[in-house]
Amino acid sequence: MFDKGGMNNNAQRKEVRVKNVDKIKRYAEINMALLTGQDTTAYGKEVDEVVKFMSQLGARAAQNDETAKAEINTIVKIGIEPLLVKQMQVYQLFGNYRSIGMDETPVVHTWTYESLNADIQAKGSDVSFADRKEVSYAIPTRIISAGMRYNYRDFESKNFVGTNAQEIEQIQTTMHNKGVAYVIDTIVSALKNNTTGVKFYGEYNDEPTQTATDDMIKKIRRMGKVSVLGDYDKIATISGFNGYQNPNSTTLPFYTPSQVDEIAKQGYNGDYKGSSLVVLPNAYNFTKPLADKTAFETYYNPDHIFFVPQNGQSPINIIRRGGLTTMTGNDVSTGSILTRFDMEIGADVVKGREFEIGCLTKSCLLYTSDAADD
Repeated sequence: MFDKGGMNNNAQRKEVRVKNVDKIKRYAEINMALLTGQDTTAYGKEVDEVVKFMSQLGARAAQNDETAKAEINTIVKIGIEPLLVKQMQVYQLFGNYRSIGMDETPVVHTWTYESLNADIQAKGSDVSFADRKEVSYAIPTRIISAGMRYNYRDFESKNFVGTNAQEIEQIQTTMHNKGVAYVIDTIVSALKNNTTGVKFYGEYNDEPTQTATDDMIKKIRRMGKVSVLGDYDKIATISGFNGYQNPNSTTLPFYTPSQVDEIAKQGYNGDYKGSSLVVLPNAYNFTKPLADKTAFETYYNPDHIFFVPQNGQSPINIIRRGGLTTMTGNDVSTGSILTRFDMEIGADVVKGREFEIGCLTKSCLLYTSDAADD
């Protein structure tokens, strides 16, 4: 079913060329269903085939069989990749998301116009014609990585709820959230550091104010209906601006029945003054507790709020280059066999079009994405 791949050194590309693509994809799907605790009754007798197959591979891998290790790597990689790709659809909330081949270069093509005007004038007068200037440039990419220690004995003993299942779930969470963090940091940096053109960027001290939020929505609304994107905490804060009246200088809460029902179900209203409120998933990073141990850091800074027009072509480009790759090597200090998963992505805000995205963020940022350092 497999051809052996990789190189004979300590850190190796541990993947194999698949001969029977459909069959191994099916095995990978069932293996992932077992590892994630899904209902496998629909797969019938195939489940027993996969359990037996993975048990045999686990036994061989535990005896340091390099081919078996490579086969396990490939099956896990094929199972994880579609889940990661599905999670990455969240990038479409920001702008244009697409995938390209590993042999392609991520490039942005854009243009600017000069003297593009319509004139009111007498019949027969001269007309001004616009000059179009095309620009192309490459987008830098980053490698989003995560690693795990396979427990081959779990596979051998047919234990699909052991440490392998936990680490694979953590790989999915870590890689997805670090990818989102990288994209967000790229967008904020492009907006904040835009010194040559108009920019809709502002900072607040403790919490975003209703005045600053309303002002940003008004500016972006001229380009289309606005989506307001951010961490749950900030979206809930903006939602809280809804439904309050101030008769006779006394603040009285007032909600319609539909608002009450919506808040009860999801914790916030989905709309604010004609704009859609969208929560960006922002999980805890359980490897980074806060200094006071009251919680954990989140994967991206929760203080960023984005204002994105829903109409037109977004200036944000996000590209996934190639697919998920793996590499395996030995940890000299512990003797463990480590496997690394890599995915390459790039993000860019088209130069000269930064004004098409609005951003409010806290003036004192606590941390930024560490994706570039992994």
